[in-house]
Amino acid sequence: MSDSLPVVNIDQLQVGMFVSLDMPWMDHPFMVNSFRITSEKQLRTLRELGLGQIAYDPARSDAEPLPADPEHPAPPPPPLEPEDREQIEAKQQRAERMRVHRETIDSCEKAYGECVGSTKNLIGDILRDPAGATAQAGAMVATLASTFLCDEGATVMLVASRKRDDANHQHMLNVMILTMILAKGMGLNREVFEAAGMGALLHDIGTTRISPNVLRNKRRNRPEETLYRLHGEYGLQLVGDHVTPPVRAIIREHHECIDGSGFPAGRQGKQINPLARMVAIANRYDNLCNPHHLHDALTPAEALSLMYAREAARFDGYMLAAFIKELGVYPPGSFVRLSTGSLAIVIAVTPGNTLKPTVLVYEPGVPRRDALVLSLAEAEDVTIDEVLKPSALPRPVVEYLNPRMNLAYFARQTVE
Repeated sequence: MSDSLPVVNIDQLQVGMFVSLDMPWMDHPFMVNSFRITSEKQLRTLRELGLGQIAYDPARSDAEPLPADPEHPAPPPPPLEPEDREQIEAKQQRAERMRVHRETIDSCEKAYGECVGSTKNLIGDILRDPAGATAQAGAMVATLASTFLCDEGATVMLVASRKRDDANHQHMLNVMILTMILAKGMGLNREVFEAAGMGALLHDIGTTRISPNVLRNKRRNRPEETLYRLHGEYGLQLVGDHVTPPVRAIIREHHECIDGSGFPAGRQGKQINPLARMVAIANRYDNLCNPHHLHDALTPAEALSLMYAREAARFDGYMLAAFIKELGVYPPGSFVRLSTGSLAIVIAVTPGNTLKPTVLVYEPGVPRRDALVLSLAEAEDVTIDEVLKPSALPRPVVEYLNPRMNLAYFARQTVE
């Protein structure tokens, strides 16, 4: 970062400047390498680091550097205060927790990729071996259900998704994970939980009988729309009697709306199967965040806001409120500005503390694979100042934090 930003002498720093430390993260007591100076104590600590010069970002600073005084060079740095040494020791402990976090992310992304592959196989097998394919789906659902039901700390996590060619498989998997998040929040028992997950995974199986051109067309003509609205019926034909009645109801009714505006039958309210009402919420949310045309994508917060403020009549009110509560104030995938001034993306919600999620921090001089994974629940002095739209951020920032611009989700177990 120091290669592209101007540098100033250490004695030119003042409160309000946004600085970037060109030194290993463990060698200083600050939470992140790039931050806005907010106090005299931070200034004193910066001077104690022994840096002659420091890079700063004029665009993100609220103050200009002090005039340089070449006749009176800065005095040698004083030794680090005991409090700063304690902070560095605390960072060493946090670094170990970060390593565990990063390993969890890696294993989560690996498991997600395996599930995408399994979903591909399931779709390919459904025609020639529906019994085997549905059994495979049931095994996948049962494994993920155990993650949620046997681990109170399990939560949704943003993972690096695969190529866009896998978009349909990712959608099926995302809707299953999001439905399970809602099911967990509603306290459903295992049998109902697994039925909801199974129906969510298979909800769009009938679209395999419809041309991709029709599915991606935002302006379908009447015959195309009629064909599209048959995908629930096609799905029922594909799964036959190899799934339970609640799963069949989800496949048939996941586009029905509480106000009767949905399809295929225009059912209303309690006429719609409760599990289908759950999947309808997860399905709509994922379609808003991951549409066929990426330029139409909404941020997670925008999607939830739209569903709550403008589309609430379409959904079960109790379920929608539970869904919003589970995803948190800052849903995974939200771009945020931290109180340090750093930019980040939310990668996981902290159970029981939705104001303090886990974030991946943008550090231009650090490879993304080594980026700081920060649990705000453990960083009491760092908060989220605002949610940002990707369009308002420089392209390198967006590509660093979410290089594929897809929002893919998976379940992780508690990080000890």
